[in-house]
Amino acid sequence: MTNPFAHKKCNTPVRVLLIIMMMQFASLVLHAQEKERKWTLSGYVKDMQSVMFTKVEGDWISDNLIHNRLNFRWDVNEVMKVHLELRNRLIFGESLKYIPDYSNYVDRDEGLLDLSVFLFEEKSFLLHSSLDRAWVDFSFDKFQFRMGRQRINWSHTFVWNPNDLFNTYSFFDFDYEEKPGSDAIRAVFYTSSTSQLELALKADHKHRKTMAMLYRFNRWNYDIQFLTGLLNDEDIAFGAGWSGSLFKGGFRGEASYFHPLENLKDTAGAFLLSAGYEYVFKNSLMILFEALYNSKGKDSGSFSLNEFYYLDLSAKNLSLTRWSLMGQLSYPFTPIFSGAFSAMYSPNNHFLFLGPALTYSLADNLSLNFSLQSFLNLKDDDQAGKGSFVFLRLKKNF
Repeated sequence: MTNPFAHKKCNTPVRVLLIIMMMQFASLVLHAQEKERKWTLSGYVKDMQSVMFTKVEGDWISDNLIHNRLNFRWDVNEVMKVHLELRNRLIFGESLKYIPDYSNYVDRDEGLLDLSVFLFEEKSFLLHSSLDRAWVDFSFDKFQFRMGRQRINWSHTFVWNPNDLFNTYSFFDFDYEEKPGSDAIRAVFYTSSTSQLELALKADHKHRKTMAMLYRFNRWNYDIQFLTGLLNDEDIAFGAGWSGSLFKGGFRGEASYFHPLENLKDTAGAFLLSAGYEYVFKNSLMILFEALYNSKGKDSGSFSLNEFYYLDLSAKNLSLTRWSLMGQLSYPFTPIFSGAFSAMYSPNNHFLFLGPALTYSLADNLSLNFSLQSFLNLKDDDQAGKGSFVFLRLKKNF
């Protein structure tokens, strides 16, 4: 099986220079504007302990992550805005010893420019820094233009996003709330108070281009969108999405079709459809259901946990199987204590995921979270596709 951690090696001095230059620019900007307070600095610090095991009575792999984020925003004037967001992670533990090429997974920068660097890379610990947002935005009248590393969010559903051509993300990576960004340019034309036309172009580290156009409008109290474009220089894409109210709950979905440029006359296309419904009861209990259909997914067969957990995601590759189902319950027990429970199932390979989580607010901007991610294979007796991750996280916002 292909190593899921394998990735490119980049020129470290160039990455360091780029990050230092951009952060120095931000420092100069902040200092110059301090009197007028046109800038803001926010972020968080998190300490997360995790353990991974196949059986509770078996071997455990223990790790610790100290995660810091710095978000700089400069409102130059009414037209121009600048954002720089830096992600710093100190990782130490047993995964560095037992998982081959683990550092390559940590340093997985898919952008045209590699804006990530290991400040320290030793046998037992890693200190990694990544500039995952760096953009300039111009807005005037009914036009908006943004250039740089940014997140382009075209999705409506929560778990699987066939319309998200630019920034596909994993549902299981709950600790990365901001989600990945793209090196892209994006233009938005607000054609009316309820409609807009978007054009976007990105390039990745392999110099593949993704370009697309989206039109979004409101009709029958639903936000509706249509899109078309080119994905990674390989596939022509067509898609549509919607979100609105149904039976006093939220009904949303999106679908996309991808056809290889090299086989325009063939029937080798991939069709993906995700749809979901959420409802909030009077006692604040929320239920969420979502389903995914992937025409290129497997009808049956076994799978490994690495293959599933570290799937190389794209808008046309959101699952290993043809059908995937997900349900979630969340409830605030008190104003400072809440819980959630997620479950995911695939009838094609009998994969089952269980994910309970509890969050407690210790003080203003200080919270404690406990999460469990358990992956089960209900069909086979061997260990393929089985494993559990336990996380305990303390987070301080500022």
